[in-house]
Amino acid sequence: MVALDLKNLRFSYPENKRQTVINIRTWIVEKGKSVFVNGPSGSGKSTLLNLISGILRPTAGSLTVLGHNLGVMSNAQLDQFRANHVGYVFQQFNLIPYLNPVRNIQLARDFCTKDSKTNKEDDIEDLLLKLDLASDLWNKAAKNLSIGQQQRVAIARAFINKPDLLIADEPTSSLDKENRDNFMSTLWDLVGESKTTLVFVSHDTSLSSDFDLNINLKPPPAKKKPDLLILKSQNNSTFLPNKKFQQQHNR
Repeated sequence: MVALDLKNLRFSYPENKRQTVINIRTWIVEKGKSVFVNGPSGSGKSTLLNLISGILRPTAGSLTVLGHNLGVMSNAQLDQFRANHVGYVFQQFNLIPYLNPVRNIQLARDFCTKDSKTNKEDDIEDLLLKLDLASDLWNKAAKNLSIGQQQRVAIARAFINKPDLLIADEPTSSLDKENRDNFMSTLWDLVGESKTTLVFVSHDTSLSSDFDLNINLKPPPAKKKPDLLILKSQNNSTFLPNKKFQQQHNR
């Protein structure tokens, strides 16, 4: 099964329609594969994540995620699609500071319409135990947890609905090496267990060798389209750069 299928996809922000931020001829990622995306600020990393999660709509082209054509879905359909199929780990975790871990995770669970017959509280507690978050911390406000504890809550929130696609937007950028390594170890365990497709953005290229596919985004010169380069592919994923890049590198 194909998780991501992007064809002739272009995106420009409404306030600057002449500047193409994303220009993708073809990008196909099979379900269960992992993608590492890096590039400097302004290269379109967050825009790409927002497109494949349905937060932004493409200016042109086809954007199919997990068999759903996001370009033709209503806002309500997109909201439900994200709740049921997409997990998101943010750079600053984005926990609600005055809520405890269980309530932070419960909010994500409440929006999901999958597995409605399961005991939601049991699911949350099982996941927190799996992530080694001691039960005496479950009633503490998120703002009173350590960075390592907050990251485990953020992972639990992202996985509570058993997502088919997990998006991680620079989640290790503010972590020291020990917390970074712990975070990645936990993430890989859960991704492997659930066979979730992972799209992971980071400036830390030392992590890239663990992923099936590496993509490096370059910021475009003024009024030109960005080139997206495929650095390594160990599966059937493809990412074709625009024609100008091909011409420059076929000389």
